Amino acid sequence: MSKHMQIDIRLLSFYERGFKTHFPKLARAMESSGYKDTVDEERSLYDLVDVLRSMGNDKKAPDSLKDILKPFVGKLVPLKEAAREELLARRPNSLDRLLYTMEDDFEALEKAIKGWAPEEDS
Repeated sequence: MSKHMQIDIRLLSFYERGFKTHFPKLARAMESSGYKDTVDEERSLYDLVDVLRSMGNDKKAPDSLKDILKPFVGKLVPLKEAAREELLARRPNSLDRLLYTMEDDFEALEKAIKGWAPEEDS
């Protein structure tokens, strides 16, 4: 590897109207679970897979939210791993297909969170 240069291949987030506008229920769930900074940073969905995994294990996150997240995290984590392999192998066509699947799963998660509401402090 060069001493003075690096190769940088990465995925960037792109939300035409912002993450909170496109995924309002997920953003609210993340904010109420202590992940407001993550929402404000507007990370890519690819990066948010790790955040969702953390939320699923976070003691501060409500159990009712963890129950909703669990099946999606179970699908998204292996999907992210496969996408990472395609990214590193520089196979954009298959990477693009995986990213579309990831987006579909995030859309489904947004719908699944529809009826969830943050628990009130007692």
